Amino acid sequence: MHAGVRNPPAPTHPKKRRIPNRRSAGRSPGGPMKIAQITPYFLPHNGGMEMYVYNLSRSLIDDGHTVEVITANVPEGRRFEVMDGIFVRRLRCIGEPLRNPLVPSIFLLLKNLKKFDVIHIHNLYSFTALTFLLLKRFCKVPIVLTHHGQLMFGEPMKDMCVRLYEKSAKGVVLGSVDKTVALSESDAQHVTHRGDAPADRHASAARGSVVAIPNGYDGRKFRPMDAGRCREELDLPPDRKVLLNVGRLYGAVKGHKYLIEAISTVVEEREDVLCVIVGAGRLHKTLEDQIHSLGLEDYVMLAGGRPHDEIPTWLNACDLFVLPSLSEGNPTVMFEAFGCGKPFVGTSVGGVPEVVTSEEYGLLVNPGDSGGLAETILEALEKDWDRRAIRAFSERYTWENVSREIVRVYGQVRGARS
Repeated sequence: MHAGVRNPPAPTHPKKRRIPNRRSAGRSPGGPMKIAQITPYFLPHNGGMEMYVYNLSRSLIDDGHTVEVITANVPEGRRFEVMDGIFVRRLRCIGEPLRNPLVPSIFLLLKNLKKFDVIHIHNLYSFTALTFLLLKRFCKVPIVLTHHGQLMFGEPMKDMCVRLYEKSAKGVVLGSVDKTVALSESDAQHVTHRGDAPADRHASAARGSVVAIPNGYDGRKFRPMDAGRCREELDLPPDRKVLLNVGRLYGAVKGHKYLIEAISTVVEEREDVLCVIVGAGRLHKTLEDQIHSLGLEDYVMLAGGRPHDEIPTWLNACDLFVLPSLSEGNPTVMFEAFGCGKPFVGTSVGGVPEVVTSEEYGLLVNPGDSGGLAETILEALEKDWDRRAIRAFSERYTWENVSREIVRVYGQVRGARS
C-alpha cells in the first residue's frame, strides 16, 4: 500500500439519463434558444474553461440553439468571427490582474444582451461576474453561472487576494444569478459556504440555486487510437513507459514540481520511464532547471505548448496519464484521458475523487506528496488495466450527456422568469 489515499465511496451527483434521439435530446420545451456565453478567455487561448465553453457551445448548436460567445480579445485577434458555427465577439482587454481580463466595454452591450433567452457566465472570479447586478437590473434575462473550480495560485499573496474576494464579493455575485452550475459536489459546497462562517448561516437560500453537473469531453475526438502510430508521429520511443501530463505551466498549483520530484524516485526503481509534460507558461525555465539539477534530462521531456487538436495523439501515445494538481475543479483533460482508454493517476482534490471512484480507472494520492506520487505511479505501471472498460466508463461524461443537463437548467431559469 502506498502513502496516498485510496478511492472513496461514490458520491451522489446528477445521473446522466440516456436519450436515444440525440438531435432532440437537448432541446428545451420552449424550442430553440438564443444563448450568450460570457467567458474571460476563449480559443485560441487554451485551457479547461475555454474547452468547456467551446464544447458546450458546439453541442448546443448541434441541438438547434443559437450561441454567441463574448470574451476578451486575448490573445489579440479578430474582434468578430464564426468558429465552427459559434459567433465569437472579442472585447478589448485593458489588463489581466491575477489572470482576470478587464473588459469594461461589456457594459456597452447591455442593450444587445436583452435579445438573448439566457445569459451564461463562466468563472465566479472573473471581471464579468461583477457585472451581474447590472445585467440583472437592465437586461432582465435569466442568468446562469458556471463555477469552474476553486481558484488557487499556490502563491501566498495571490491566494490571499482570492480569499478576500470570496469573503466580500462572492455572496453578492451568487445572489445575483438565477442558477449556479458547479462542476462537482465539492465545488457546490464551496460556493454555498461564505467565508469562515458555518455554511448553514448563509447557504440555506443558495443551496436550491446550485446544481452539480460534471465536466465533459468530446468523445468523437478523444477515442482510442493505435499507440505505436501515435508514438511514431510524435517521435516518442517505442520501448519506454510514457507518462503524460498536460497543463499550462503558469503556477505552482498544477503540481509540476512534485511530478518531477516523483520521477527522480521512480527512475531508481525502473529506467524505462519517460515523463512528457505538454504545456507552455512562465514556469518552463524553472522546471527545466529542476530537471537538470536532478539529472533527469533522459527521463523528463518538456514538450511545450501544443494545439488542442494534437492532444488526442499525445494521450494515445502514453501508458499512463498523471495529474498532480494542488487544486482542481473537474479537469477536462482527465475525461479526455479516460476517453482514450488511458488510466489516471492524480491527486484527491476538487471533483477528481467524485469521478475516480474505482481503482479500475485510476489511483489517487494526496496533493503535494511527491513520495506518495512516485509509489502510486510505480503501482499503476505494474497494474493490468482494462482500457476498454476505461473508455466505456468515460462515455457517461460525453458532451451529449452533459449539455442535456445544462439545457435542463436553462429551461428551469426561463420557466421561473416567465
